[in-house]
Amino acid sequence: MREEIQLKTVDNHIIYGTLNSNNNQTLLIFVHGFTGNQDEHHYFNAVPFFIEKSFDTFRFDFYSRKPKARPLSESSITSHSTDLKLIINTFKNKYEKLILIGHSFGALVILNTDLSNISKLVLWDPTTGFNNIEDKNGTYDSNLDKYILHWGMDFIVGKQMIEEWKSLNLNKLVERLTIPCKFIFAGNYNKHELWKPFLNQIKVKNESVIIEGATHGFIEEGTEQKLFEETFNWIK
Repeated sequence: MREEIQLKTVDNHIIYGTLNSNNNQTLLIFVHGFTGNQDEHHYFNAVPFFIEKSFDTFRFDFYSRKPKARPLSESSITSHSTDLKLIINTFKNKYEKLILIGHSFGALVILNTDLSNISKLVLWDPTTGFNNIEDKNGTYDSNLDKYILHWGMDFIVGKQMIEEWKSLNLNKLVERLTIPCKFIFAGNYNKHELWKPFLNQIKVKNESVIIEGATHGFIEEGTEQKLFEETFNWIK
């Protein structure tokens, strides 16, 4: 069964999501990355893979073009974490277990969220903080009082988002991690090297794996399947 779900946020926006359910006992909640959406290939294709293995799935948009959805330019890590907590609260009494799966920036959102009702985490090539906006090919626009990220397409981003992203402390995030967590890194990207100093500081049960030949989006032939298989091996 596929069900389109709308959740009203505390600040009067709407989160649009898709629940795929076979009345299983565990729900996988997919948390997309920066500028991402619920219909990217690694979320859309995950549905039949995990439904077949007796997991329900929920994917959603932190921002979209739909009516009353939150715009990216007014989003922040704080708003994302608040919205994710709303989603967790919506499903926590409907399933025996909730598992969060976050890609890239979505992993940072997860690590900044109250995880009291979560049983396991899987972080797909999680991103890191940065020191200067130039590191992200961004500039500040004084007329807009916002930042612009020049990524082929330009993205207008609020000051709170950038300041929170810059101030992230991975040491603190991993120190307070209490949920069993698996890190899955792309072999042809730099995130594993950046995370190396922090992985050994994690005290809770964890493991990490590298998918060779994959770039950050896991678009290379066969890498998406390996991503799903590595995820399943942790959550089964």
